[in-house]
Amino acid sequence: MTRASFLSLILYSGLAAADDGFPAKWFLNAHNSYPEHGRGRDRLARARRAGLWAVELDLAWSEARGRAVISHDAKKVRGDEPTLDEYFFRPLARQLQRLPRGEPGLLLMLDFKSDHPGPVREVHATLAAHRHMLTTSARDGAIRWGPLTVILSENAAAIALFEKLTPPGEPYLAMAIREPPDRKWKDDIRDYFPEPATPFHRLFNFDWRNVERDPNPNAGPWTAAESARLETIVNLAREKGYWTRAWTLNATTTMWGTGRNFGSRAALLQRWRAARAAGLDCIATDEYELAGRFMASERPRR
Repeated sequence: MTRASFLSLILYSGLAAADDGFPAKWFLNAHNSYPEHGRGRDRLARARRAGLWAVELDLAWSEARGRAVISHDAKKVRGDEPTLDEYFFRPLARQLQRLPRGEPGLLLMLDFKSDHPGPVREVHATLAAHRHMLTTSARDGAIRWGPLTVILSENAAAIALFEKLTPPGEPYLAMAIREPPDRKWKDDIRDYFPEPATPFHRLFNFDWRNVERDPNPNAGPWTAAESARLETIVNLAREKGYWTRAWTLNATTTMWGTGRNFGSRAALLQRWRAARAAGLDCIATDEYELAGRFMASERPRR
């Protein structure tokens, strides 16, 4: 890294820490809002009906179709899964066109489920075709909000390829996540952040087990120590220039199994409230309707 690049990262980190600008309406986002093996065909529509402004889709490569398709498992693609255009852009075209320019609208989290270059190149081309409605991130860190904001997640190699596809000097058509090294628990929270945020890598994305350590079903009562740890994670992330997102917090859902369930709505709501009080920017959940009611009834933190 050149001295100029290093200095620009320092300046960017300080700017982001002072005012991260993450929209409060994205606090709860619809985890895996797509069908899988014939189930959940209405998940994207449900998320929007519930009033959620942030949704997540997973992408894999279909050799049979020669296209990127929406799938949870890159190794079990059948070929009949919908494409990003079929499932997202066509159904939501009118909604996106009606949203005002210059303001944050819908957040789309795109998970690359492998390092296959096909989905990356297809996403880049698709976003370029919809550039007029996108949020863009300039090289100096300035954000130009649009009706659709895209954040890339999951596979680091795929994310790196997307960054390379952006011509020098051009703004990024999407932003990206960083995650804890090895996704593992760190006793020293400073070890989660070996690198500062950049105009491209803006979101620190972590499994909730980095807060409570035990799997959600075994987490037990929420404690003051866990609250303090979460607040420290958020504060240190912000000092490095990151927005923050945790995944996945559920109550009793079964769509993607029960491994993310806390067992009751009361236990889940306690954690949502604690997360917002700590300044966490975004939480993934499969409890769409509960999330919509929470967002409508409880005052945003800003």
